[in-house]
Amino acid sequence: MSMTLILWKAPVVDDPDDAQQLLKAWYETEDDSAFEPSGDIAVVAEELRRLYPWRDLSNEETVARMSEEERSRYKPEALSEIRGVEGGDPWAEMPFYQTDRLLSVEVRWGADDAVITAIVALARKHELVLYDPQGPDVFLPTDPIEELTGFPGFPLLDWLKICAMVFVLSALTYGAWLLPIGWVRWPLVFVIGFIAAAAWFVFILMMFGRRIMESDQANKS
Repeated sequence: MSMTLILWKAPVVDDPDDAQQLLKAWYETEDDSAFEPSGDIAVVAEELRRLYPWRDLSNEETVARMSEEERSRYKPEALSEIRGVEGGDPWAEMPFYQTDRLLSVEVRWGADDAVITAIVALARKHELVLYDPQGPDVFLPTDPIEELTGFPGFPLLDWLKICAMVFVLSALTYGAWLLPIGWVRWPLVFVIGFIAAAAWFVFILMMFGRRIMESDQANKS
């Protein structure tokens, strides 16, 4: 599981729907002509590689590191083309998708919050638009810092963690419900279901709590 973050220089848009529309052709055919070229894309990509490096392995190195069982899964022609990497944390996919117009990075699930902070800081420093399709949200270099570091109101990793907890615990509750032995099923459903309900409660608070407070403050003013 990973999160995608996409950066570009211009056009500058502050609405997620506008960003999605700009990216439509790129999603479909990797056509990034809607974006303007900028040398800052390469600078940011290189800095991210310096902060969190990896090394591409040759075919010989990759095959040598595989077990006999792993090698047996490939046909000879496929095995002769396989490549690997050394290192790679916190990236889920290497190399980055990078042109002179667009940079897309895949951050591995469970990566430290410092990774997101570094990406946000570099986008701000080099005046790049940062698009989070998971939100979706758009973050501009001119946004206040507290807004740039929240997705929204909480770090992006916090959102992903609570979503994963809700999904896993809900699936476990459903699995417990399907157990054929009643004296095993009901205690498990009660315990896991209670924890799942707590996770859902936190998720709902994260989703709507800030809006409720802002609405309440607006009404009071």
